[in-house]
Amino acid sequence: MVGEPLKFIVIGAGIAGLTTAYLLNKAGHKVIMVEKSSQEADRWHGGLRCPPNMTRLFQDLPGAQKLLNEKAMKCAGLHFFQCKDKTSELVGKMEFTEDMMNDLGCDFYFIPASVHRDLHKHLLTLCMDADVQICWSLEVEEICLGKDINPIVIFKGGERISGDIVIGADGKKSVARNGLLVEEDEELEYHPLEDSSDMLPMKELTGATVSIPISIMEQDPDLLQLTRSEHWMFWMGNGTVLMGAPYGRDLYVLDLAYAGPPGMDDKDMEWLTGAPIENVFKHLNEYDPRLKRIFQLASKSHWSIQTVYDLPRYISRDNEVVLIGDAAHAVHIHGTYNTAAAFEDAFTLGRLFSERESARSHVPLLLDGYQTIRHTRTRKMELACMHDALILGVPRALIAKGGTTALD
Repeated sequence: MVGEPLKFIVIGAGIAGLTTAYLLNKAGHKVIMVEKSSQEADRWHGGLRCPPNMTRLFQDLPGAQKLLNEKAMKCAGLHFFQCKDKTSELVGKMEFTEDMMNDLGCDFYFIPASVHRDLHKHLLTLCMDADVQICWSLEVEEICLGKDINPIVIFKGGERISGDIVIGADGKKSVARNGLLVEEDEELEYHPLEDSSDMLPMKELTGATVSIPISIMEQDPDLLQLTRSEHWMFWMGNGTVLMGAPYGRDLYVLDLAYAGPPGMDDKDMEWLTGAPIENVFKHLNEYDPRLKRIFQLASKSHWSIQTVYDLPRYISRDNEVVLIGDAAHAVHIHGTYNTAAAFEDAFTLGRLFSERESARSHVPLLLDGYQTIRHTRTRKMELACMHDALILGVPRALIAKGGTTALD
């Protein structure tokens, strides 16, 4: 006997939200997706990194793997440079050999903005063909939870939707997260933490991203070599790290990241057209001059301040709200696994609820499984990304003193 389907409300129509909506709908559940942007909004300016753990999952989405193979760019490996006094020295590298990638099961790709847009459209088409109801230009004001009622999503225009489970796929500024933060504060008031050894070492991660048309870089002979490389380059400075690579034939993406609280002048800003944020340049004085020139040629830029909430659980107390992606965890936006972690969240949730016959009666058990699987996994990813940020951008004064990082 087929059980009654659940009604899911997915907040956020990004890659993770669309994938979750598609998989839940495919399992036979009713899905309503809400997105604060309009359908015509232009939100693709940089690109995505797609490591093997994410690439493998593309095989379960109709047409997605073909799109990746045809339009994305394979990463050939990692090169590490130590920068000092405006010079850079190659100090290490990792080549993604055929044997290595065969062992991992899939390749590492860079996805440029144009392919990110195509991927988003492809996932949107899958959802629409599966009759997922999608509501655009609806910004969530709050989510009302209660023991005797289903969760109600209230929007800024006064509209409201009720469902069985709300999926918060609404990014690092998540509204869906607020209820879990309130619950956590209430629990801490009565159950103070005695052991903080498992707490994440940082409360904020900061970085800037710029995208540059390769056609412009090619006009500078000193930058031409960088556009021809298929490697992900890491330039390690004094307290910061720069990471750059071509994302396809047309776009070069360069990230500046440092592990620590934002400075007085740092701001969390959406993508800007034209010259990059001026505050970036004060971090570039010791780097190879070519890198500063790349920033000066940028056509798009944005600064990102990522708050680390360090949530002990991704499920609300009454099993009514589930967080995925940046709403749930703090896998570094400028690192390797940010998008992959959100993609894993989507597939884990979709697969757990794939047995519609028992889904409603087993919601607590299924969500406990999601919590166990994803919190354990993403905690390791968070720690790994923070460890990388600390090691690659360790301040030179700390090295001279023989100091250790916050993770040692």
